[in-house]
Amino acid sequence: MNTEDGSGVKTEFPLSPSQIESFYGDGYVIVPGFFSQEEIEPLRLACEVNPTVDGKVPAVADSTGNAQEVIGWEDQSETYLGKAPFMARMIDNAAAILGQPVYHWHSKLSLKRPHTPGRWDWHQDFPFWYLEGCLWPDMLTITTAVDRCDDENGCMRLVKGSHKLGRVDHKAYGEAVAFDPERLELVLQQLETVPMILEPGDACFFHGNTLHASGSNNSDRPRTLFHASYNTIVNTPFKTEGQEHHSYRPFVKLPDSVLRDRDYSGILDEHHFPLREQGYSAGDVGHYGYKKAKVA
Repeated sequence: MNTEDGSGVKTEFPLSPSQIESFYGDGYVIVPGFFSQEEIEPLRLACEVNPTVDGKVPAVADSTGNAQEVIGWEDQSETYLGKAPFMARMIDNAAAILGQPVYHWHSKLSLKRPHTPGRWDWHQDFPFWYLEGCLWPDMLTITTAVDRCDDENGCMRLVKGSHKLGRVDHKAYGEAVAFDPERLELVLQQLETVPMILEPGDACFFHGNTLHASGSNNSDRPRTLFHASYNTIVNTPFKTEGQEHHSYRPFVKLPDSVLRDRDYSGILDEHHFPLREQGYSAGDVGHYGYKKAKVA
């Protein structure tokens, strides 16, 4: 029986012990078909038709000043984007990996339109979350492919085992803030870089300290990723001023069937993107410390 906060709801798609072991061994684990084609297709079509989300998507600069497009949100709502991060498959599996109750930190759509040069420079996520007030690296992201992602259209790349480096200071790197270039060269010599080649609906769970990046989209196809990040409740930021949107907020865990049943009010057009409406902040929108792009 479901309780008011959804605590009685359990996922239909629990990760196996071997998948969780892979996460801690490699810093990530890929889960094929985490979203079904039926579930991911409405989002894919919405992004294909409206890739700028009616002009709301901010452009942020990579290290060379080229534009990357990303838009974020935190709150639960009645839309597709407002429900997907709160499904049991997201909450339960994040909690199973981290070993503690979790809450939704933020979600983002990262969009690469065809033949766009912008890229995400090498970085870890936790160094930015650390500066926002989180003590522990008990945080992860579940990235789901909305389109097919491969080398040609700028798929995400992870460095296997790099989470074991711990938190590494990030520095100004051209127009961006990214992983220390001197250390990066040594890390890439010693550890394997793995392209995240994903079909629509495939997901990659990765640790907050896993080093990752993505290249330009050199194809005729879009490349869209849905990132949902989670923090343990006990790790809520100790900083309060300016971090209200990242502090723990009670939520309702939803059954895994909500997207399958199309139990949502809309996808992009009805969704509220508060980060954009609060005024653009590179730290808020992307947590990377990127500047506004020279080329939008």
